[in-house]
Amino acid sequence: MDYSVTWSPTARVSYNYILEYLDEKWTAKEIEAFINRTEEVINYICDNPLLYPYSKESDTHRCVLVRQVSLLYRVKTNYIELLVFWDNRQDPAKLLL
Repeated sequence: MDYSVTWSPTARVSYNYILEYLDEKWTAKEIEAFINRTEEVINYICDNPLLYPYSKESDTHRCVLVRQVSLLYRVKTNYIELLVFWDNRQDPAKLLL
């Protein structure tokens, strides 16, 4: 079963923030690769929502998109909720879900 995807407001803001940061630090080719990787992973998640490691504590799955950025999401009854794009260099204690 293919699931639909819903972006939380936090996911939208964090994704755009990361793209803005990458625009300052990375080349256009690297940014395009990041965007493509994000789209690819979202497609994988739609096909197989349990593909990435699950945390019972936060009821989330975590996918490392690139070394610096992870995507956290929840599997709902008939859709996937993208929660946040997380800069892995940040203090994990600041991550509130």
